[in-house]
Amino acid sequence: MRGAAPYLGMCATEDGQQVPLYSTNPDVVMRWLCDGWRCRYNQLRSRRTKWDRESQTAVPLNGRPDMRSDRQARLECSWLTAMPAMVLQSPNRIENTDWWSANKRRRTLKKKHRNPGMMPRFKSRHDDLYFVCWHNKGSNANYRRLNRHHGEVVITGQNPGEYRLDGQPCRYSIHIRVRVSQPIRDYTSIGVNWTRRTLVFVNDPLPIGRERTGAMVGLDRGCAHTLATSDNRFLDLPKQRLERIDREIRRRQKAQARRVNMSGKTVREYRRNPSRTYERTGREISRLYAKAHRIIDDWQHKTTSMLVHDYDLIGLEDLNLQGMSRKAKAKPDPDRPGAYLHNGQSAKHGLNHALRSAGLAGIVEKLEYKTRLTGQNRLILVNPAYTSQTCSECGYCDSRNRESQADFECKQCHMSMNADLNAANNILKRGLNHLIGLDEAEHARTEPDAQPAYRGKDASAMTCETSTR
Repeated sequence: MRGAAPYLGMCATEDGQQVPLYSTNPDVVMRWLCDGWRCRYNQLRSRRTKWDRESQTAVPLNGRPDMRSDRQARLECSWLTAMPAMVLQSPNRIENTDWWSANKRRRTLKKKHRNPGMMPRFKSRHDDLYFVCWHNKGSNANYRRLNRHHGEVVITGQNPGEYRLDGQPCRYSIHIRVRVSQPIRDYTSIGVNWTRRTLVFVNDPLPIGRERTGAMVGLDRGCAHTLATSDNRFLDLPKQRLERIDREIRRRQKAQARRVNMSGKTVREYRRNPSRTYERTGREISRLYAKAHRIIDDWQHKTTSMLVHDYDLIGLEDLNLQGMSRKAKAKPDPDRPGAYLHNGQSAKHGLNHALRSAGLAGIVEKLEYKTRLTGQNRLILVNPAYTSQTCSECGYCDSRNRESQADFECKQCHMSMNADLNAANNILKRGLNHLIGLDEAEHARTEPDAQPAYRGKDASAMTCETSTR
């Protein structure tokens, strides 16, 4: 902290009087910025409405919409009076983006007959301490490099005239020291997570430079091998590291369960007043989970960047991962009311854990935006039905072709190979057929008088046979 002591708002004394509160403690000031940003975000969120089924009308989320502008909020909320303008204005755009992106996601998931999830909620005081400050072409949140790996971000503000202390300047500046691993390019804003002590520079992604290679690949996603390519390669997560972290998580979870059992309370009762050891173990488990997620995310970024750089066409299965990882449906026992038959949920639980640990959905998301950034790649999502049971050589489809998870042998042409590699070849063929169909449709739309490339009964039969496979 440099300059004046920021005005943090009015504080009640023991005798009930309201006195202004100032502080130069960096931790107190950062918490003030995070709390003020969350307050303004929730004020804007209160204007949103939800549909009430009883009255058949749209009602506000909390019943009391806050329609105050930024200026009115400064005048009526003392803790927002000295807030930097670039911090107080950022919730307007962020709240609007969060709301409409969530609504678009819900509509998309409903069309796919999937669970749309909950509507966006208010930010809780139990969440991480966080705020955003606009850069606005150098108006605030300016970064200054100190040496090769260190720099500082300076956020400035000023106290209002009626709350300036005698003999002190009106302006204050917050200097946040950061450690960087790469050069900082132009950014639009910064996001500060004071709980985790992280600072993020927000900017548009750069286009990915590459040259056309003419190569094509089909990718099969799975649990045994994260990615199997049509050119006979396996791309796997660092499973040994992840399994070691998973064992540590399970060991700490068992220790937490023992503490709850020894207390004689239920889990809910124990969590209301947990021991310090229990809370420390919970924080360790959270850190281990975050470490595993960082390993998976790092591997996915490196692998997808390699795929986008090496291949012009990428074919991928359009898997319904949420449906695949759903719990098995219960089977009531007709002879014993209230009892249930064996439904294979124990084995399904292991498969669900493997699917979620692999993070297969992140591969599609990263490939989608990276192919858009290049402007040269094509990502095609194909129907995954029977790709693992169809022979990539002769096209014969039979459930007996796949003898086990890894072994595939065609019952017609007796071709044998790894089942995942065979599925990757089928995915590539389906992607090429889909691409040919798109090109023919585009050609017919631009040139309506042109004749189709294939005519007659044979061509239609070939197209129908390919789609069913």
